[in-house]
Amino acid sequence: MIRIVIISLAVTCGSVFGDPDPLSGPEMKKFAPHTVELGWTYFHRGDHETALRRFQMAIREDSDFAPAYYGIAYVYSVEGKLDQAIEYYRETLKRDTSYPYTYANLGYALLQKGQEKEALQMLDKALALYPKCGEAHLSYANYYASKERWKDAEISVNLAIEYGQTIDPEFSKLLEDHGVKLKKPNQLPDPTSPSVTPPAGVGGAPSVTAGH
Repeated sequence: MIRIVIISLAVTCGSVFGDPDPLSGPEMKKFAPHTVELGWTYFHRGDHETALRRFQMAIREDSDFAPAYYGIAYVYSVEGKLDQAIEYYRETLKRDTSYPYTYANLGYALLQKGQEKEALQMLDKALALYPKCGEAHLSYANYYASKERWKDAEISVNLAIEYGQTIDPEFSKLLEDHGVKLKKPNQLPDPTSPSVTPPAGVGGAPSVTAGH
């Protein structure tokens, strides 16, 4: 324990006095994918704090590594820290615009903040990249329900179910109370879907929108 404290102080003091960060530099970039993978391991164990530190460490190793920013955004999303989540989803998109769930999760966070115009733009981009993005369809279902557009909500929520989303029971009841007919869940995964937890170098992790 004493050794860890000494190392931590040395790194902190080095940063204060302008010495190079020992975790940055071209030779450290190769470690970023593994660091991100460790972050997701801790996240799935329920240790969000350690996961966040791992993602932050990956950024120090490679400041252009999009999956590290996505990981931070995702942790903030599930913790309800929407401003920070939005900031890091935007940082992710500065480095990688190929992963549909970045757009889907950013869109959902923006919806929660009431920024509907940009939120729908992000959801549309997610669906343009991957039309079977269940998370984006589910966010649209929530949006339509908030506007009492129940027919549109029915179409969107059933697409979400078809593409593997689990619907929150309270949301299901709200929809059914307004005449929305829900499909039975599809138990088989879509083999054409982007990996829910792709390799760290690809750029993603589970979407935060499932269940809403």
